[in-house]
Amino acid sequence: MSRHDVASLACPALAGVRAAYCSTGTDADRVAALVEIAGAAAAAARTIYRYRHLDRTTLAELVSRPIDVAAVLGRGQWLPTMTFVPAPPKQRKPARRNAGTDRDSARAVQSSLFPVVPAFVNAGGGR
Repeated sequence: MSRHDVASLACPALAGVRAAYCSTGTDADRVAALVEIAGAAAAAARTIYRYRHLDRTTLAELVSRPIDVAAVLGRGQWLPTMTFVPAPPKQRKPARRNAGTDRDSARAVQSSLFPVVPAFVNAGGGR
Protein backbone atom coordinates (compact mmCIF):
# COMPACT_ATOMS: atom_id res chain seq x y z
CA MET A 1 0.00 0.00 0.00
CA SER A 2 1.33 3.45 -0.84
CA ARG A 3 0.80 6.89 0.65
CA HIS A 4 -1.73 7.61 -2.10
CA ASP A 5 -3.74 4.52 -1.14
CA VAL A 6 -3.66 5.54 2.53
CA ALA A 7 -4.83 9.07 1.64
CA SER A 8 -7.72 7.75 -0.46
CA LEU A 9 -8.71 5.45 2.40
CA ALA A 10 -8.69 8.43 4.79
CA CYS A 11 -10.73 10.75 2.53
CA PRO A 12 -14.21 9.90 3.89
CA ALA A 13 -13.02 10.45 7.44
CA LEU A 14 -11.36 13.72 6.48
CA ALA A 15 -14.63 14.89 4.94
CA GLY A 16 -16.29 14.35 8.32
CA VAL A 17 -13.49 16.27 10.06
CA ARG A 18 -13.89 19.15 7.59
CA ALA A 19 -17.64 19.19 8.18
CA ALA A 20 -17.08 19.45 11.95
CA TYR A 21 -14.45 22.15 11.43
CA CYS A 22 -16.66 24.22 9.13
CA SER A 23 -19.84 23.85 11.19
CA THR A 24 -21.66 26.89 12.52
CA GLY A 25 -21.29 25.90 16.18
CA THR A 26 -19.21 27.83 18.66
CA ASP A 27 -15.45 27.44 18.65
CA ALA A 28 -15.63 25.32 21.79
CA ASP A 29 -18.20 23.01 20.17
CA ARG A 30 -16.08 22.57 17.04
CA VAL A 31 -12.91 21.92 19.02
CA ALA A 32 -14.72 19.44 21.26
CA ALA A 33 -16.06 17.59 18.20
CA LEU A 34 -12.59 17.44 16.64
CA VAL A 35 -11.10 16.17 19.90
CA GLU A 36 -13.73 13.42 20.02
CA ILE A 37 -12.99 12.45 16.42
CA ALA A 38 -9.22 12.46 16.99
CA GLY A 39 -9.53 10.48 20.21
CA ALA A 40 -11.70 7.81 18.62
CA ALA A 41 -9.41 7.52 15.59
CA ALA A 42 -6.30 7.33 17.78
CA ALA A 43 -7.87 4.65 20.00
CA ALA A 44 -8.77 2.58 16.93
CA ALA A 45 -5.25 3.00 15.53
CA ARG A 46 -3.63 1.95 18.84
CA THR A 47 -5.87 -1.11 19.05
CA ILE A 48 -4.98 -2.31 15.57
CA TYR A 49 -1.30 -1.51 16.14
CA ARG A 50 -1.19 -3.45 19.41
CA TYR A 51 -3.05 -6.55 18.24
CA ARG A 52 -1.47 -6.82 14.77
CA HIS A 53 2.09 -6.05 15.96
CA LEU A 54 2.82 -3.48 13.25
CA ASP A 55 6.16 -1.76 12.70
CA ARG A 56 6.37 1.97 13.43
CA THR A 57 8.88 2.64 10.67
CA THR A 58 6.58 1.07 8.09
CA LEU A 59 3.72 3.22 9.35
CA ALA A 60 5.92 6.34 9.24
CA GLU A 61 6.57 5.71 5.55
CA LEU A 62 2.84 5.57 4.81
CA VAL A 63 1.68 8.81 6.45
CA SER A 64 2.21 12.39 5.35
CA ARG A 65 3.73 13.47 8.70
CA PRO A 66 5.81 10.67 10.29
CA ILE A 67 5.98 12.47 13.63
CA ASP A 68 2.24 11.90 14.00
CA VAL A 69 2.82 8.14 14.27
CA ALA A 70 4.57 8.53 17.61
CA ALA A 71 1.97 11.03 18.80
CA VAL A 72 -0.95 8.74 17.98
CA LEU A 73 0.56 5.42 19.07
CA GLY A 74 2.29 6.77 22.15
CA ARG A 75 5.86 6.42 23.31
CA GLY A 76 5.57 2.77 24.20
CA GLN A 77 5.26 3.39 27.91
CA TRP A 78 2.62 4.67 30.27
CA LEU A 79 2.72 8.30 31.22
CA PRO A 80 2.37 9.14 34.91
CA THR A 81 -1.06 10.63 34.23
CA MET A 82 -2.28 7.40 32.57
CA THR A 83 -1.71 5.07 35.49
CA PHE A 84 -4.31 3.98 37.99
CA VAL A 85 -2.96 3.71 41.49
CA PRO A 86 -5.31 1.80 43.78
CA ALA A 87 -5.72 2.89 47.35
CA PRO A 88 -3.39 1.07 49.74
CA PRO A 89 -5.02 -1.83 51.56
CA LYS A 90 -6.22 -1.19 55.07
CA GLN A 91 -3.69 -2.26 57.65
CA ARG A 92 -5.01 -4.87 60.02
CA LYS A 93 -3.62 -5.17 63.47
CA PRO A 94 -2.40 -8.69 64.23
CA ALA A 95 -4.46 -10.54 66.78
CA ARG A 96 -2.88 -10.66 70.20
CA ARG A 97 -2.42 -14.10 71.62
CA ASN A 98 -1.45 -15.39 74.97
CA ALA A 99 1.33 -17.87 74.39
CA GLY A 100 0.33 -20.25 77.17
CA THR A 101 -3.41 -20.36 76.52
CA ASP A 102 -3.26 -21.81 72.98
CA ARG A 103 -0.75 -24.49 73.89
CA ASP A 104 -2.63 -25.59 76.99
CA SER A 105 -5.92 -25.90 75.13
CA ALA A 106 -4.26 -27.88 72.33
CA ARG A 107 -2.70 -30.27 74.83
CA ALA A 108 -6.03 -30.72 76.58
CA VAL A 109 -7.76 -31.58 73.30
CA GLN A 110 -4.98 -33.88 72.19
CA SER A 111 -4.83 -35.73 75.47
CA SER A 112 -8.56 -36.37 75.35
CA LEU A 113 -8.43 -37.59 71.73
CA PHE A 114 -5.45 -39.88 71.93
CA PRO A 115 -4.78 -42.39 74.67
CA VAL A 116 -1.43 -41.98 76.36
CA VAL A 117 0.92 -44.88 75.79
CA PRO A 118 3.08 -45.34 78.93
CA ALA A 119 6.12 -46.54 76.96
CA PHE A 120 6.03 -43.37 74.82
CA VAL A 121 5.87 -41.10 77.86
CA ASN A 122 8.71 -42.98 79.60
CA ALA A 123 10.89 -42.59 76.47
CA GLY A 124 10.57 -38.77 76.69
CA GLY A 125 7.93 -38.37 73.99
CA GLY A 126 5.31 -36.79 76.24
CA ARG A 127 5.55 -33.19 77.28
